[in-house]
Amino acid sequence: MEQYWEWFCSIPGIYRTQREIMLHCFHNPRRIWEASTEELAFLRDRGCRWMQKVMDYKQRYTPAEVVHMRTSMGIEFISAEQERYPRRLEPLRDHPYGLFLRGALPSEDVRSVAIVGARMCTPGGRAMAEAIAREVVHCGGVVVSGAAYGIDGAAQWAALEEGGKSYAVLGCGVDVCYPASHQQLFSRLSKNGGLISEFPAGTKAMPTHFPMRNRIISGLADVVVVVEARKKSGSLITAEFALDQGRQVYAVPGRPDDELSYGCNELISQGAGLVLSVDDFTETVFPEGRRAQKKTVANIPLAPVEKLVYSKVGLHGKSLWELQENTTLSLTDLCDSLLSLELKGLIKETEQNFYVKMK
Repeated sequence: MEQYWEWFCSIPGIYRTQREIMLHCFHNPRRIWEASTEELAFLRDRGCRWMQKVMDYKQRYTPAEVVHMRTSMGIEFISAEQERYPRRLEPLRDHPYGLFLRGALPSEDVRSVAIVGARMCTPGGRAMAEAIAREVVHCGGVVVSGAAYGIDGAAQWAALEEGGKSYAVLGCGVDVCYPASHQQLFSRLSKNGGLISEFPAGTKAMPTHFPMRNRIISGLADVVVVVEARKKSGSLITAEFALDQGRQVYAVPGRPDDELSYGCNELISQGAGLVLSVDDFTETVFPEGRRAQKKTVANIPLAPVEKLVYSKVGLHGKSLWELQENTTLSLTDLCDSLLSLELKGLIKETEQNFYVKMK
């Protein structure tokens, strides 16, 4: 039956709702393959015009040919009937009937955190996504996201660079690199995590595909963190899916007048968890998983002037000139303290003379 599920899930231009209709009428994909032209045309002529795509695909490829094409590309297929199908997705009413992948699926026994946010993010938002991803890896978790520009890609790169695993759910086929400039990221993900899609090989990225893939990102995660998000964004769609699926949702707060913070602040006002620091977040999400040897602010020796500077950096960061005004330190003493704090991994210079707290 698996080859029929693969043939069924490989029909281009047919989506989950349309597949559900076919299964309601024919009960399983083998019966769809074995159905006569008249039976398929019956549905087409009664409003399901997309059935013509199914009929055309049936004329072109047999299930065996579809399997051969997929295996020759080094792509794996897993139907919802297989034991290896992710247990996290099984309870979802609209779970994919099958998944295509390069690499692996997230382990069921490892806590999974989805980190999502704006494509056009701020340096501070990027630094926060990277810091959360690194600590997730430190605590034994994995990172799930969409491999997009901005927050998604930054979080996944950070997880990989930290020696962890990360998994990308795509709005295209797993043989298509979108965005095109993320070739290196995609290569790393396929070796140290996985590229996952419900869309068959060759499927191009389209705007309508991304809300569909967002339900899989949240579905594969135990926790979803939104770092930066505008009023209407795909990240908020992911958060909505997560809430419907019973996942925990967290958001990084921001200034009320910041467009990129609107979505996060709105989520918090609706009851999402508040990320005040990376350490607080990981202590909540990984109460038993933190490394015993992990350094914290409490056991890193700081000089009094360093403590003062560190207390003024804040979650969203400040410029050198703001810090000088807030601390009243000389520029020399301030720069020395900033350098020391950066070497201890407590802050990061995300752009010239702009510093963000990392812990």
